[in-house]
Amino acid sequence: MYVLDWKYRRLPMEKNDDITGLIAQVKQGELAAYEQLVTRYRTAALTWAQAIVSDVYLAEDVVQEAFLRLRERIVSLNDAAKFTAWFRLMVRRLAMNAIRGKAGSEVPIDLLGSEGAASVEAGMAFGESGSELDEMSAWEEQADSDELVESALKKLSGQAREVLSASAFEEMAPEELAARFGMNKSNIYNILSRARVKTSDERFGGEIVRYLKERRSRRETVAKTLAEPSYSSPYAFLSVMIGEALRYLESGPNPDITELMGISGDAFRLNTAVGCNWRGISTFDWSYTGYQTMERLGIEGTCFGRPQRRSITPEQQVHILAVIQGAIDHGVPAIIRNMNINEFGYVYGYDDEAREIKYYGANRSKQSIRYDKLGRSGEEPPLFVLGIRRRRLQPMPGHASLQAIVKHARGKEPPLEGFAFGLKGYEQWIEAVERGGLDLHGHAYQVAILAEARQRAASYLREQAERSGGARGQELAAAADYYGEVAEAFRRLYPSFPFGYGGSHGNQMGRILIGLKEAFAAESEGIALIENILEQW
Repeated sequence: MYVLDWKYRRLPMEKNDDITGLIAQVKQGELAAYEQLVTRYRTAALTWAQAIVSDVYLAEDVVQEAFLRLRERIVSLNDAAKFTAWFRLMVRRLAMNAIRGKAGSEVPIDLLGSEGAASVEAGMAFGESGSELDEMSAWEEQADSDELVESALKKLSGQAREVLSASAFEEMAPEELAARFGMNKSNIYNILSRARVKTSDERFGGEIVRYLKERRSRRETVAKTLAEPSYSSPYAFLSVMIGEALRYLESGPNPDITELMGISGDAFRLNTAVGCNWRGISTFDWSYTGYQTMERLGIEGTCFGRPQRRSITPEQQVHILAVIQGAIDHGVPAIIRNMNINEFGYVYGYDDEAREIKYYGANRSKQSIRYDKLGRSGEEPPLFVLGIRRRRLQPMPGHASLQAIVKHARGKEPPLEGFAFGLKGYEQWIEAVERGGLDLHGHAYQVAILAEARQRAASYLREQAERSGGARGQELAAAADYYGEVAEAFRRLYPSFPFGYGGSHGNQMGRILIGLKEAFAAESEGIALIENILEQW
């Protein structure tokens, strides 16, 4: 089992002298306090989750969901001194749900041991047993659902209201509805479909209204716009987006592109989709990579969103909005992906009165987008957002970056169906060429991106070699030479297809196959050298 290495950045989980005040601030809706709580407890939460799910990637999902629920439910915590036990119970519940495949249900409290029962008794405002807790949660969810249906019914008229009411409250099947109202099933389905859309819009809109009401009660900023961001390199690189955002912070160093791409691992990244379509190079677990990158850069922030997520809830939409506004309030644009198309962009302003954010895309396009459309209107369903708050610590040493490079090369990161990572990505790419299934546009795009990325990789390793010196420096320099060979192989491949168009491949497939195998062999040698360096470190 792959285990995360946290030894370079272990923050104190809890300080008795300030946890009570911090909890009180979170209950009042203070986003900065919530961020501190996330920073303080994230490592511990991952440990709790991984102990149950035995999978670091599933643990990441569990922890992300746990922090969302924490923010919603912390008002029910009566004794702040019991927060750790209360939150541990929440994480363990979600972890049990995850391995049982019950994402929308609760695990009985007795499965969590006596510690879980004690946590509820000490910290929660209701009940002493797991069954009472489950009943309360179920009642609240049903009440919310009924309220939403009633709200949607008010906006319908005539027969549509009667059909939806019978479906929702009498649980009648479409066949029964058709018989009662003298309609065919297709009309029933149309009515129910429109009603679901209206109900969904009502729920998302209602959550936004509640969120903005809370902001007004705390007298938070109503509108703020930052200077327009800039792009200095291809937008496929998350690290470059982070680097541009860091320029908005007044204090601290601003790493150059080579250092950013090296520390983050972007210079060494290879993601390949089946057939090598154009989505491959920029599709990976953005939240996992974002948190790892921020940790290695020593910056504090929050991520939300993964490619596996096919839709969002109103609560998640509000969380995304809070991340965006929190970053902008700290003077930093939020990084967002799949706002409209498969790309990274920036959100650099918001207006609560207009209920709109200001978006700046990689193609320099500017748009105003409604709050309630976040994550619901793009070409690609999964939405990702990263909000930076501040610089917190010095960047991690080179050792941590080298570890991350090797882990990616060996495929030790959250898997995505249909995608291969690291050295396995080469194998999937080569297979697409050999079986005649190569996506020409995707190939051209990926070659162009990787030619630059691997040149940055070679430069980063040379910088590390100069800093290290001695035998280690010599090995790093040798690894840099291999990555230079990879970059050169991609540069030779670049003219084989006109960028962005695919072109006529003619007899080019043989050359492409040779070039990919050369790049694969050189990168394999480079990774083997880095692994040897780490073993001797």
